[in-house]
Amino acid sequence: METQNEEKFLKGVESLINPMEVSNILFFQKFKKLLPSEIMKRFLYRASKKTPYIGFAIDPYSLFLFFRLRDIEYAKSLLPERYELSKTKLFSDDEPDYYMGIGNLNTRASTFWGTRQEVYLIAKDKKTGLLSFIFIDILSNTIIALPTKGIADPNCERAIFTTSSKGEVFLEIQEKKTGRKLLLSGSIKRGKMRSLDQDLWLMGNTSVGHCKRFAKGEDNPFAVIFDPAEVHEALDIPAEDIRITENTLFPGLAYPEISTVICFPFTQHYIADSPGCYTNVKDRDDLIRKYNILAQSEKFTTFSSQTIVKQLIIGISVTILIAVSLLLIL
Repeated sequence: METQNEEKFLKGVESLINPMEVSNILFFQKFKKLLPSEIMKRFLYRASKKTPYIGFAIDPYSLFLFFRLRDIEYAKSLLPERYELSKTKLFSDDEPDYYMGIGNLNTRASTFWGTRQEVYLIAKDKKTGLLSFIFIDILSNTIIALPTKGIADPNCERAIFTTSSKGEVFLEIQEKKTGRKLLLSGSIKRGKMRSLDQDLWLMGNTSVGHCKRFAKGEDNPFAVIFDPAEVHEALDIPAEDIRITENTLFPGLAYPEISTVICFPFTQHYIADSPGCYTNVKDRDDLIRKYNILAQSEKFTTFSSQTIVKQLIIGISVTILIAVSLLLIL
């Protein structure tokens, strides 16, 4: 099965990204502290039923660092019961191993816009058999979706990820509360395109889960719908070309030396599940079927800042009415 209407899909995703909507949600995000997190999450999940998708783009030169795991038992302890730590290949002709991955992205949507760092373990979903990316950390200067909170505030004031005209790459991300950070620089000029392992990069993106700390209970994975060509191959950057000057993210979990560096030199366009939703993707053909349905749609309707703002206003209004009623009673 082949993808159809690729140009329409790309333009459709890009048309969903409105920086003014991001401004709206960042403004109203300040008021969400007036609501208990459980109520806010319930409002968001209810809104997701009407708009079950989020369109977003990852800008060129997203950089993925992989480190071989040192403490296997530590890694296993981070996973919910649903998942089993698994060896994986990164490129199609690699030997499988246990990895911790760190994805560094500049990403855009109508619900978030900024720099984001994701730390993953690779595990098998025991219910579906799919390899899965499991978030064990997310650092960002824009809002973050989490199962426990729905929408969480940015946790980094300093988050820099950029490239230069000389093919250099610079990264500096530091968590505000703890001071944990990753600092690196290097070059991506010597990278060569190689085929990626599709069990991980294709199907793994249809099965994305969260660690125990983020899930706190049953965590159904979420999927992203996309053109398989966007994860067919990527640049293999020589590991010695990337120099880490400081890494205090997960001491002891993995060996400090970079094993593999992967860079995507093009924009990637995705339709992801909204908070609380899960699109079940069985295999490559099933992913393409779902992609083609979205690509053929006359109008893209996705989760947006207006969805969140509406829920915030409803929640705040209800809170105020309850407070006024209690005052009148007293």
